[in-house]
Amino acid sequence: MIYDVITELPVYVGMGAVLTIALGGFLRGFLGFGAALLIVPVLSAILTPEKALVIVFLIELPTVIYLMPGAFKQGDPKTVAPIILAMFFTIPIGVYFLVSTDPDIIKIVISLLVLAMVALLATGWKPQNEIKLGTMLIVGSLSGLISGAAGVGGPPFVTALMARNESPERTRSNIILSLNCMSLLTIANYFYSGLVTVNLLLLSLTLVPVYVGCTWYGARYFGSSGNHYFKKAALFMLALISVVTIALSFK
Repeated sequence: MIYDVITELPVYVGMGAVLTIALGGFLRGFLGFGAALLIVPVLSAILTPEKALVIVFLIELPTVIYLMPGAFKQGDPKTVAPIILAMFFTIPIGVYFLVSTDPDIIKIVISLLVLAMVALLATGWKPQNEIKLGTMLIVGSLSGLISGAAGVGGPPFVTALMARNESPERTRSNIILSLNCMSLLTIANYFYSGLVTVNLLLLSLTLVPVYVGCTWYGARYFGSSGNHYFKKAALFMLALISVVTIALSFK
């Protein structure tokens, strides 16, 4: 059965999960990041962390294809290349921790990492020195490790890219390029580790229209007038995620 992974869930829980995926899709299209920070804690509380992370990265695949062409046009692949290279080596290490650690511990780790990543971005902290190659490799390594283990590896490289003080369009595009590559590398490692099952593939296919549709709407809003509210929206999103994560930790 396609829905074996959500058997016996209350209707309101399933509806809440779908609503979370829809909001995550909008954030992904609008800001270029943020979907996993919102979706992973919610789905991890409903399902196991492994299933939640697989679903998140599977529904990401069509979005990667949709957002990549525009990101290549407005972004700078040379800037993000060190980040992506570092991720290639550290994502498998994170996946190893995911498959070899107790699920309850992973849930706690995910909640703590989300709070830490949210705090990092919400405080507006920026590196004091110029963002050089070494810094990009470090943030890429950290992002890859967190992505493989908990699926929320975006904030380290997002912080570094936003600290470059480039235009919202260039920053968003570089974030999308990095996040897309992180998603592809992570899901490839999940396949290799045997975490992707037929049931999860089929379930993810039913959720893709919701996620992609909301991603498209978020990207369209950014392209019209939303770019003027880029930073404010990012802070609001992070505050919302903090509240959701804290609430789930007391469940």
